[in-house]
Amino acid sequence: MTVIARYLTVAGSGISDRELTVDIIDEALKRGRLTVVCRGCAWGDSHQTGSYYDDTDEQTAQRIAETLPAARKSAQEHAEKCRALPIDDNR
Repeated sequence: MTVIARYLTVAGSGISDRELTVDIIDEALKRGRLTVVCRGCAWGDSHQTGSYYDDTDEQTAQRIAETLPAARKSAQEHAEKCRALPIDDNR
C-alpha cells in the first residue's frame, strides 16, 4: 500500500492534528484502482486506473498518472469540507 497524496482536512487544520487527512492510496494487491480514504470520517472513493496484473511498471505508472487528477480532485474537495473527528473508543 502506497500513499500517493495526502490532504489535511478542515478539522485537522483547526486542531493542528496532522493525522486527520484524506489519503490517495495505490493498493499494490488490488492493482487497477486508486482508493481515497478520509481518516476523520471514513468516507471513501475509488478511481479505476485500468491497470492489469500483467502490465509493465511503466504502463501502470502511466495509467495511475492519467487517473490521479480525478482522485486528487475528489480528495481535495472532501478535505476542504470534512470537519469530522474520529471517535475515541477508550472513553
